[in-house]
Amino acid sequence: MHHHSCFTRLELDNRLGQKVFLGVTHIPTEMRDYVFVTALSQQASSFVGKNADHFAFQLLHRFQLDTKRFELVELRSAADEQSLWRWRFEWVGTTPLSGRGELITSPVQRQQLMRLLDPDDQLKAAAT
Repeated sequence: MHHHSCFTRLELDNRLGQKVFLGVTHIPTEMRDYVFVTALSQQASSFVGKNADHFAFQLLHRFQLDTKRFELVELRSAADEQSLWRWRFEWVGTTPLSGRGELITSPVQRQQLMRLLDPDDQLKAAAT
């Protein structure tokens, strides 16, 4: 089950100032602004982690989000397995510092976040 179809290819700068491409989708909810990211090509699992602060800053500004509502979630795909990582930051104004990735292991949280990525599920949820 690949969710790349709901991602838009965006060009961002990595921590070295080089141009890189990420799959990005912004999904606003009542309480949070979820920004999902995924590597579009085979990358080291640390690709987002090494650049999380830089990516978060650029995405926050690109979507004009509030740091209090901003949630960065990484979808990692390896073979047929997908994992979700939530990135947390200490914010100084709109500058993210000390990015920490946490693997989402709760089946309920995982299911809720994966449902956000499935447009058909979003329509069903909105209709109920």
